[in-house]
Amino acid sequence: MTTTFSSSRVLLFSALGLLILPLGFGLPKLLSAKKTEPAAAGAAPAGPAPAVLVDHYVVRATAVSDELQATGTIQANQEVQLVSEVARKVTGVYAPEGTTVARGTLLFKLDDADLQARRRKLKLQEKLALLDDRRMRGLLQTESVTQQEYDQVSTNLQVLQADLQLVDVELAKTQIRAPFAGKIGLNHVDVGAYVTPSTVLTSLEDVSQVEVAFTVPERYAAEVRPGQTIRFTTDNGTAPQTGRIIATEPRTEVSTRSLLVKAIAPNAKRQLVPGMSAKISFALHAATATLVVPTQALIPTAKGYSLYAIKGGKADYRDVTIGTRSSGVVQVLSGLSAVDTVITTNLLRLGPGVPVQVAKAQ
Repeated sequence: MTTTFSSSRVLLFSALGLLILPLGFGLPKLLSAKKTEPAAAGAAPAGPAPAVLVDHYVVRATAVSDELQATGTIQANQEVQLVSEVARKVTGVYAPEGTTVARGTLLFKLDDADLQARRRKLKLQEKLALLDDRRMRGLLQTESVTQQEYDQVSTNLQVLQADLQLVDVELAKTQIRAPFAGKIGLNHVDVGAYVTPSTVLTSLEDVSQVEVAFTVPERYAAEVRPGQTIRFTTDNGTAPQTGRIIATEPRTEVSTRSLLVKAIAPNAKRQLVPGMSAKISFALHAATATLVVPTQALIPTAKGYSLYAIKGGKADYRDVTIGTRSSGVVQVLSGLSAVDTVITTNLLRLGPGVPVQVAKAQ
């Protein structure tokens, strides 16, 4: 009986020991965690976000002209493809290819043997008709012949003279002369060739001054006037050139909704060659004072454009309305004033109210 009771007490104490042992190991960790909780709760809060380094531009009123950009083509002041008015054989080529000729210079000669023979015949008939006219006029004064008889002889003389004039016109058509001073192109025919009115003999161009043809959108059609100055450049390395608008088409082109404009420019050094392309710019009206910002300050949006200004050391988001662009700047019609400062760099890192630090001004 006693032995059984002692064994039961041993088993009870062993079970209690096994329960207390894990608590002895875990209690220090639990106490340590409780001590660290107040320290974490009392830690200092995180500091403010660092300022974004940006470049800025001070908005100010600047004189800006509404400048239009266009692409055009250089054309000769005068140009023509020379052809014969009659079908005949070429008997002479007198102007060397690529040379400059004066107005009226003989370039090609066509066969005129039959016309010369007809002219000699008519001249002989005219000589006899003149004698008849002089004789009949004397007889009419003595009333030896009637007025009707004299009129018949006089009319015959006038018909012969008219025939001579007609032959002279046909002879002139056998001489192909330069209609104006200019540069001869390449010859397309040689001596002995039979030419017709559809045969191009050569070309002639006057490039002492050149025309610049270009188009402008229909919205600017009313702004373009003769006398306006244009500036243009070409790809041949020459310095920028100036010209003057001389005329416009009376109506816009329906297919492109654009107006054809023609300007003229000097070409004393013959550096501008017809057919070259030209990049053209000209002011539509006089320069006016307006607010401008650099183009890199603008942010495209679904409604138009926006930008960031600096207000109280922070980024201030603004919606703006823009006007014309010119030389890296754009006109701002609304959304800014002359005392504002706009941000031009690091735009992707900005947002409304983000602190900014100014690096340098533009």
